[in-house]
Amino acid sequence: MNLKSLVVVAMSAFALISVSCNGLKSKKNQKKYDSLFLGFSLGMQKKAFYDLCTEYNQKKLFTHGPTNQSVEYLLKNEAKSNVIMRFYPSFENDKIYEMPVTFTYEAWAPWNRQFQSDSLLNEMRRVFKKWYGDDFQIIDHKTMGKIYARIDGKRRINLFVKDDQFVQAVFTDLEVEDQKLR
Repeated sequence: MNLKSLVVVAMSAFALISVSCNGLKSKKNQKKYDSLFLGFSLGMQKKAFYDLCTEYNQKKLFTHGPTNQSVEYLLKNEAKSNVIMRFYPSFENDKIYEMPVTFTYEAWAPWNRQFQSDSLLNEMRRVFKKWYGDDFQIIDHKTMGKIYARIDGKRRINLFVKDDQFVQAVFTDLEVEDQKLR
């Protein structure tokens, strides 16, 4: 083998090793981004969801919400006043694919301007930045107003004002949503 051929083989081997190592590194660092909150995640089995709710309920952290399909949790020390968080997932093939969540101040009343949803949205934006990161994008929607959105991996998070009382968040598994749309 001549010197030129040896150099080509050596460079090819080096390039192959570099690509392989970079591929392993990127796969190793690639996050699933399926976590939601309080131990729940996109893709979680329905039974595991109910088991975790039961566990939190026994610890008196969760209560039954106002509707048949809602779980209630009190967020303390996250905002200027306690916030009631209500949620219940949508399942696809017995796995969580979407989690709508509503937030309202515990002290909300129509006459308490400081506890209206516009104030709560600002507080929940701060909480979500702490929980999920700082890079939420603002989308101006014709009917819903400002939506604070974040997509990382397969998880999309939308946060917006629902009405005078409630702020809504919707967590969606984009892979499942894509399959449903096909």
